Amino acid sequence: MSAIVAPEWVTYLTDAAEPVPGHAGPRVGDPVELRPRRGGLEIEAWSAAGTRLGRLPPAERVAFEEWTLGSALPLRGRIAAVVPRPHQNGAGRIHIRVSAPGN
Repeated sequence: MSAIVAPEWVTYLTDAAEPVPGHAGPRVGDPVELRPRRGGLEIEAWSAAGTRLGRLPPAERVAFEEWTLGSALPLRGRIAAVVPRPHQNGAGRIHIRVSAPGN
């Protein structure tokens, strides 16, 4: 029996990559591509420019597995929010919104 998965998912990225000096950081509305890595044990998020943004938390990866089964295509989404981390340098927490394939 398969799990019921919502047509849209909002999640966040862990292990956020540091912004590249001289390049614009991630912004709300920017496209994101989710790609499985390490034999499917991780799902990483990449910008349209090819910059690694971070990875999904392990529990979220499990929820996305049903969407990615039988599909060689990566999932696409958009940055929903970039939340600053007070008293910390570097990238803030990136929230992304992903729609199920076909939605």
